[in-house]
Amino acid sequence: MARTAEIPEGKGREFKVGERYIAIFCSEGQFYAIEDDCPHAGAPLNDGAVSQGSITCLRHGWRFNLRDGRCVNLPTAPSVVTFPVTIHGEDIYVTLPDETSTMS
Repeated sequence: MARTAEIPEGKGREFKVGERYIAIFCSEGQFYAIEDDCPHAGAPLNDGAVSQGSITCLRHGWRFNLRDGRCVNLPTAPSVVTFPVTIHGEDIYVTLPDETSTMS
């Protein structure tokens, strides 16, 4: 289970949910969840640089909007998959497709 205190401002953390790797980030006080896989070369995104609602892949510098997954610096690049996040108290819940609410 992920808790808000485990993910400080400007940081991300990876969680394995079933066969998926999900990255949860805190940016500007909001929590976001994305597939932890850069579509360019498969690099993990959870350790990238978080700034102003986006994450930068450390491998090649592609920057993704945490809200909608679009690549900010290369508009024609593939997006990353995003997932809805709900906060209940200190617990972070991520809703995955074809599943009911899953705690990360």
